Amino acid sequence: MTGLHMKNLGLVRILRAGSSALALAALTVSIPASAQADDAVVETKEEIVNPGPVEAWGLEPTDVQPDPAIRYGRLGNGMRYAIRPNSTPDGAVSMRLHVDFGSLYEAENERGLAHFIEHMAFNGSTNVPEGEMLPMLERLGFAFGPDTNALTDFDKTIYQLDISTANEERIDSALFLLRETASELTFAPEAVDRERGVITSERRTRDTVGLRNAIHQIDFLMPDALYADRLPIGVEEVLNTAPADRLKELYHRYYRPENTTLVVVGDMDIDAIEAKIKGRFGDWQPTGSAGEKPDVGKVDLERPMSFGAFVDPAVASTVQIAVHRPYDDPMDTIAQRFKSQLEEIAMGMLSSRIQRIAQQPDSVLLGGQALDGEFKWASDYALVAITTKDGEWERGLTVAEQEVRRAIEHGFTQAELERSIANFDTTYRQSVDQAEARATRSLAEAIVSNAADNDLNTHPAWRYSLWQSYKNQITLDRVNEAFRALWNGSKPLIHVATKELEGGEQAIADAFKASVQMAVAPPQDVAVAEFAYDSFGDAPGKVVSDTMIEDLGIRTITFDNNVRLNIKRTDFEPGRIRFNIAMDGGVFALPGSDFGNIVFFQVAGATMGTVQHSAQEFNDILAGKSAVIGLTSAEDSFVVSGATNAEFLDLQMKVSAAYLTDNGFRGEAQAQWNAVLDVIYNQLLSNPALVFQLKGVGAITQDDPRFTLPSKEVLGGVSQEAFREAFHTNASDAAVEIAIVGDVDEDAAIAAIANTFGALPARKLEFVPHSEEREVKVKDTLEPLTLYHTGPADQALAAAVWRTADDGDHRTEVAMDLLKEVVAIKALEVLREELGTTYTPSVSSDMSDTFEDYGTLSVSAVVAPDDIDRSIAAIPAIMGDIRDNGIDADLLTRARQPLIEQHEAAKRGNGFWLGVTASAQRKAERLDRARQRGAILAEVTADELQALAKQYITPERRLDVRVLSDKAAQTAE
Repeated sequence: MTGLHMKNLGLVRILRAGSSALALAALTVSIPASAQADDAVVETKEEIVNPGPVEAWGLEPTDVQPDPAIRYGRLGNGMRYAIRPNSTPDGAVSMRLHVDFGSLYEAENERGLAHFIEHMAFNGSTNVPEGEMLPMLERLGFAFGPDTNALTDFDKTIYQLDISTANEERIDSALFLLRETASELTFAPEAVDRERGVITSERRTRDTVGLRNAIHQIDFLMPDALYADRLPIGVEEVLNTAPADRLKELYHRYYRPENTTLVVVGDMDIDAIEAKIKGRFGDWQPTGSAGEKPDVGKVDLERPMSFGAFVDPAVASTVQIAVHRPYDDPMDTIAQRFKSQLEEIAMGMLSSRIQRIAQQPDSVLLGGQALDGEFKWASDYALVAITTKDGEWERGLTVAEQEVRRAIEHGFTQAELERSIANFDTTYRQSVDQAEARATRSLAEAIVSNAADNDLNTHPAWRYSLWQSYKNQITLDRVNEAFRALWNGSKPLIHVATKELEGGEQAIADAFKASVQMAVAPPQDVAVAEFAYDSFGDAPGKVVSDTMIEDLGIRTITFDNNVRLNIKRTDFEPGRIRFNIAMDGGVFALPGSDFGNIVFFQVAGATMGTVQHSAQEFNDILAGKSAVIGLTSAEDSFVVSGATNAEFLDLQMKVSAAYLTDNGFRGEAQAQWNAVLDVIYNQLLSNPALVFQLKGVGAITQDDPRFTLPSKEVLGGVSQEAFREAFHTNASDAAVEIAIVGDVDEDAAIAAIANTFGALPARKLEFVPHSEEREVKVKDTLEPLTLYHTGPADQALAAAVWRTADDGDHRTEVAMDLLKEVVAIKALEVLREELGTTYTPSVSSDMSDTFEDYGTLSVSAVVAPDDIDRSIAAIPAIMGDIRDNGIDADLLTRARQPLIEQHEAAKRGNGFWLGVTASAQRKAERLDRARQRGAILAEVTADELQALAKQYITPERRLDVRVLSDKAAQTAE
């Protein structure tokens, strides 16, 4: 359950800019008759069904063609529904229940109750006693979080159920529970009282510096509107005192059929689903009087230029410049889509300019982007946001102000426009190629999102046809005009977040006014470099071994230079190819801080570029093409992983081979690392859960620096110059194994590897064992540990870590995963439901596949400082009960079924098979894990789990960890 669902201040919608400043006459486009006609047909694989949204939902007619595969309907009571068949993945069904009701609808004495109601959906209804909904779902194979969840936003509440393997029982149960949620919640006073602590804990858990900054931004941008005073999480006074009857009355006021939309997407008979929806929801009648649409207040478009500051020791240094325009909710028409396309292109080009500046070696910028969006019912806005090195907000403000002004005064260049059009052309074309690969969950989310705004879901083929019809009419003049219209509104509103601010808001005003006085020159086009990596050797590599692992469908190939290639062709994602390239080495092959080097590659792996091209040059060269740049590092390998399609597979392999064998270690990578280190480190330390994961779990070792976050000074000393030579020495002949999975032409894939990695000089066949590096020494005695975070004083964390083992024995690893789920259920029941000390406990089993005899099982919970002692005591008591008294059949079923369903669903996806295929040759002995996991999950017994608990979950193997705020520690002193 998510009570603080925000995205770009909560309501950014990039494709929607409601400004009417740009005259429609200037945006008139010539759409082919086939795209204009009411009976236009888009070729799809689904049967066209009727009625559509105009007839069924009463939407106004428009020239946009809805996805013909969606069946729309409205029941006699006013409830809307949309059903769409989809078979990716096979057998899956996703349901979304959308209620037009969020925190903006609350009165002053109801602040937080929309979210509270969402919680109560899991706490008793007419036909489901309190505490029975989650067990019922778990027995059917639903996992809390991944499959069953909900969110409350400013203007909506959405309940989600995802069935990985649908059958009639599961579909019927899901519809039954959604019907209970829609109208049958009981709000027993004792259940409401028990939930108060959980919601307060959630509020505490989500109280991060990022959230506090976002709240400050909203309040600054719209001081006269309701948004900042109606955060979904609410206020403690209301949460702690609101009587059950107040929740119930609010529930009946807005949870009504006419406010509700049900979306069902998946592999199913849509006629049967429609009949079930009518049967389950057709008799729903509202209770009491309907609530009114909220008055969210106004945005003062005449407000003078204003400056705001958020100061916090943990905040990243950011600058935002925003302009309001009148709120507009236009009809979804072809003309509006063309207008939105121009705006998206314009703001995207400004974002690209900012990113180009950020990638310069001496830049103070860490990144940034331009956005246009809306605060629903209050205003539309344009905004540019930039993140800088700590303390460099003034230079960031200058860049933001001047780049917006440069685009307004001088516009964009033809070269920028052509790169943007090329990228969109590829995106639209690939969306058609991969139309049948769209995941059921994603489609359900898209339909429910558009349903809230009465916008239309369209098919990728129709969108591509529309794009083709107006692509040539996207001129530089039109894009420049659209950009200026976006910024033609209120006076600028400038917000700065920083750790320290001498001079306060006046300093921001002075810096902004000084920037405005400086003239800006027209932009200069940057010449696109010629791609330097078309050849990797004198001749393509030759295949010397080609075999098939028949039962897994994996083809294993070795080239004459010892490069290995594994291919698995699937039809899970039509038009899409996933790949993984692993080169032996990783941080085991590098000198210096193991932990720091891994983080360095994660942060700067793309920015390193190659000897021939910078990262920015790659971005320019790859415009309109589907290829990822960069690499990451694990302990024992350097990795490039991502997705592309057949058209660009050869190019992707060339780019990846360049990064792995000719890495540039350019200055901009080191500069980026040095710039972001303070930001990353300070934010990590401000979160108690991250402090535990990065410092607490690894404390079972004998101070092994590879398992705990180093000091900022140690991380600050990480330098690519220290390992440049070691990397290139390793890369000259290190073993390479490549996996390609998906809708792949096998001959073309073999040719792509032959021309790149296969053409390299001879390499080692086997990966180096790195035996010494894999050894870990753990402490014989584990004393309780207290750590400190820099976040709010009312946040603490109670945790325990048990030493387990590595994943060498597959059955043990699977059984420990199952034991982890048992522990998670018990921890939720005790820590959340019985004690009410935490929102959601975190339980993790990590049995290493890299380090010998190293593994952990951990339980942690963010709690109030006053609750830390009883929570610390409860965690081993939960484990002791499992260890000493065993696991009953029902609990085992509730833990087992979701894992089985998740495994079966994973096997129907390329992500699972990429993981299997990635090491099919060098770790052939582990292929049995793909074959056996499902069977082991089904047959592991309660006695086996209890035996594991007795072996590993013992007092002498346990480390108790407390994480407290440093502010609380200072107060205590």
